[in-house]
Amino acid sequence: MLDSFAPKSVIVGIDGSDAAIRAAQWAVDEVADTDVPLRLLYVRDLNSGASRAETRAAFEAGEAAVYAAYDAVVAMGQAVKIEMEIVEGRPVPMLVQASKSTQLICVGDVGAGRLSPAGFGSTATELIQHAHCSVAVVRGGMPHHDEKRSVVAYVVGSLDDEFAVQRGFEEAERRDAPLVLMMAWRSGLEDLQDDAALTEQERRKHDVLDHYAALWSPHYPRVTVRTVVKYGPFLNYLADNAASVQVAVVGATAVHELRKLISPAADPALRHSDFTVIVAR
Repeated sequence: MLDSFAPKSVIVGIDGSDAAIRAAQWAVDEVADTDVPLRLLYVRDLNSGASRAETRAAFEAGEAAVYAAYDAVVAMGQAVKIEMEIVEGRPVPMLVQASKSTQLICVGDVGAGRLSPAGFGSTATELIQHAHCSVAVVRGGMPHHDEKRSVVAYVVGSLDDEFAVQRGFEEAERRDAPLVLMMAWRSGLEDLQDDAALTEQERRKHDVLDHYAALWSPHYPRVTVRTVVKYGPFLNYLADNAASVQVAVVGATAVHELRKLISPAADPALRHSDFTVIVAR
């Protein structure tokens, strides 16, 4: 069944929670007014010895969950192609398998402090690490500010930055939001005592960001781009700018930053924010 997924579909993991419905609503902008279907996928997890009554109850719970998400998406009034499917298996392995044949998979965040110290549930954490496509962990619960909040794409200075930069431009255009191309950096103690060396490092990083801005801006003329270079961890920037960021994009090869995002170190950046985290592949 999963092998039949359209290659360009966007999948939303549905589990009956409000967080999953928020993920489905968030994903609408990814597919609205396009031929790309939004696939609402519920994974029915049953024990091998489940009775007929248990099997039926699990199926009815799945139906209720996907139709609740369907109704929430339809209520938004956007032109979206919606597909629904209930499959049987273990949720994480099935979602990882589904990620092989899609461009983006979205899951809802369960909320800070529930299942992991950083606020990500086990399903989101596993997908961040093991999915074969880009992953959006959709968070929520905080009121949105009136001002236009930004999309932030984190750049590390490698060839794999293209995934994060392109996804950042795409998200900014879809959501009519400003884009921040951002590099965070740290230096050794010797360099910290050399102002000229620090200035040169910062200049080189601005050059990298300016290159990406010049390369991609012609393809997204409606996107306003700003470049930022900050000393210290990326998580510090997210914590300091929590109220003004709606989407944070990190490339899947930025292993160091991803490890921090799913660790207790991310708590200051996540606890007082509601930005969606996208791991770009």
